Amino acid sequence: MSEGHAWFLSILAAVVPAIVYVLVLWWLDRYEKEPRRLLWSAFFWGAVPAVILSLIGETILEQPLAGMGESAADLISSSLFAPMIEELAKGIAVLIIFLLSRKEFDGILDGIIYGATIGFGFAMTENVFYFVDSFAEGGVEGLTTVILMRSVVFGLNHALFTSVLGASLGYARQARSGLLRWVAPVFGLLGAMLLHGIHNLFASLSGEMCFGLVISAISDWGGVLVILVVMWLAARQEKSWITTSLRPEVDNGLISQADYDMICSYRRRQAALWRARLNLDRGEARRVDLLTTLATELAFKIHQGDDKTAQKLRGQIIALGGSPAAQGGTNG
Repeated sequence: MSEGHAWFLSILAAVVPAIVYVLVLWWLDRYEKEPRRLLWSAFFWGAVPAVILSLIGETILEQPLAGMGESAADLISSSLFAPMIEELAKGIAVLIIFLLSRKEFDGILDGIIYGATIGFGFAMTENVFYFVDSFAEGGVEGLTTVILMRSVVFGLNHALFTSVLGASLGYARQARSGLLRWVAPVFGLLGAMLLHGIHNLFASLSGEMCFGLVISAISDWGGVLVILVVMWLAARQEKSWITTSLRPEVDNGLISQADYDMICSYRRRQAALWRARLNLDRGEARRVDLLTTLATELAFKIHQGDDKTAQKLRGQIIALGGSPAAQGGTNG
């Protein structure tokens, strides 16, 4: 295999898994999809600016280690400096979205989505260089091994680390206590750095410790399972907000009972959309899409006590009008 082919395969092996992971993440965000422009911006930040900032930061911090032995310097750099710098570089984007797009940052699930998206972008770019280096050092066999390890076995790492910070900012968004709003993000950032450091430490020691990579894998996949459970609980919480907050809107006539049943169920939302599309009824498909978006946002704003925005959303729902989109039962 030529060097050009190695670059092509490296880019393909880095980009394809990243896109697949982001699409799965998009699918898991059931009730209120985040704006595509923000998600693409988050992904781009992870893929380009965060990588550049990390390279600069790590290069600066590694200068005092020049007098140490190569092994000791690499261990300190990979297990201490890299986690600190990389999580700060990725975390900047999560914080910017949190501060400047608060209306799109409603809670824990949103924070996980944004954090993980940034992480996937970062991993994609980082993997390209790791893959090319592995080919230079170990040929096709080395490249294949590193692709398997970094894209599959440890493919969710950077998404996991940054999602911890995102979840903590989402918690701060929901918190009623002023102290928790400040404390949670600090612990989230430290947690992201700690998980990253544990992974890098034992991966670096895998040459001396036969179970080093196993410990890293246990730490990583244990964290992924925890995040998945948190996402499931957060999705249930969002559904509860929708069900509870929109019930009075049915009573006052803003939303029909049929539409309410549809809005409160992800399955019924999809069924209503596909029914309209199969019937080639673009107007109804647009109505269902807009209604579910506006009603979900209304439920969240009612829960957050944002009466001004809630009233504006009620006006948009009234202007939308139309006939009920969901038929056939009320089971959610």
